[in-house]
Amino acid sequence: MCDAWCNFLSGIQWQYVMGYTPLEIIATVSAIAGVILIARQNVLGWPLGIVWAGISAYLAFASWHLVSDGILYITYVPIQIYCWVVWVRHGNAEDDAPFRPTWLTRRVQLLLAAAAVLSVALWAFGISALSQRVSWIPEPALLWRDATTTVLNFYAQFLQARKRMENWVIWLVVNLLGIHIYWVKDAPIYSVQYAFFLVLGIYGWVQWHKSTQGKA
Repeated sequence: MCDAWCNFLSGIQWQYVMGYTPLEIIATVSAIAGVILIARQNVLGWPLGIVWAGISAYLAFASWHLVSDGILYITYVPIQIYCWVVWVRHGNAEDDAPFRPTWLTRRVQLLLAAAAVLSVALWAFGISALSQRVSWIPEPALLWRDATTTVLNFYAQFLQARKRMENWVIWLVVNLLGIHIYWVKDAPIYSVQYAFFLVLGIYGWVQWHKSTQGKA
């Protein structure tokens, strides 16, 4: 078993996965470590997410012209700080109800889905119109797919801050689209990153699900 696992790890082209530049490597390590920590409900995952977001914002604008993703990564910084603060406050709260993952009601889930669809449409039309009026914003690439991952990221982040299980469902959609988007944009490093996130998202769902049953 160990030999098979070691052979699998040695067969991975790690430079291709982690990146060819120091920035790409730092971003990848920070992102993967951060997701693992969040899956384990460890608050230290949030500052690592800030590091990843800052580097990714630069790469999105400078290298890939993914305007929506670039804006997303920039806004990640205050969002990650917000999530960090919420987890710390709830973790230190002295009450009878532990801060554990929970599901939203079915009605709220349906309202959330409708709001997400509307938000994606508004974002896509808005960013397209903005790119035609503001000189420093390039014409968006993969407009609707990019808009979808951007908007759903916002929803997932805030649901994650409140430890709502639905965040992992949204991350599943985001990660699948992310794999496709960055592969199409000839950025295989980030495409592979999103494949890692897909696996880690499933791991996170399993860990949080155990917590809802009082097993974590």
